[in-house]
Amino acid sequence: MNARMSRRLTLLGLCAMAFYGAMLATGTLSLEVMPQFVVSALIFLTSGRLCKRPARARSKEESGRRPAPKDPADWKLLTGLLNWSAALLVLGVMALFIMKPVGVGFSEALARTVAQEQHFLAGAIP
Repeated sequence: MNARMSRRLTLLGLCAMAFYGAMLATGTLSLEVMPQFVVSALIFLTSGRLCKRPARARSKEESGRRPAPKDPADWKLLTGLLNWSAALLVLGVMALFIMKPVGVGFSEALARTVAQEQHFLAGAIP
């Protein structure tokens, strides 16, 4: 498990570095902010290596042991979960398209939404 986690953390660090490089290339972020982001990406990269060391030690210990058999996957449950999540995603996207006025982009519609400034307290409600 730790070996897989170390690969994922290393991949996350590489993706973070690529994302921050793209942000710098497009001019979204300035050079003043970049050191903090680079440090966070380096933390992900080094944590991946740190997770790999205990995984190697554990695999050497367990090399003599016989691995425990895995339980078979419950495909009926997983299929139902996938179907329901896909249905909710499709309904959410359709709701966004229906609620957005015609001829207005999503960014304009978001800019036009205003949070309610009125706060009702229990004593103020008739």
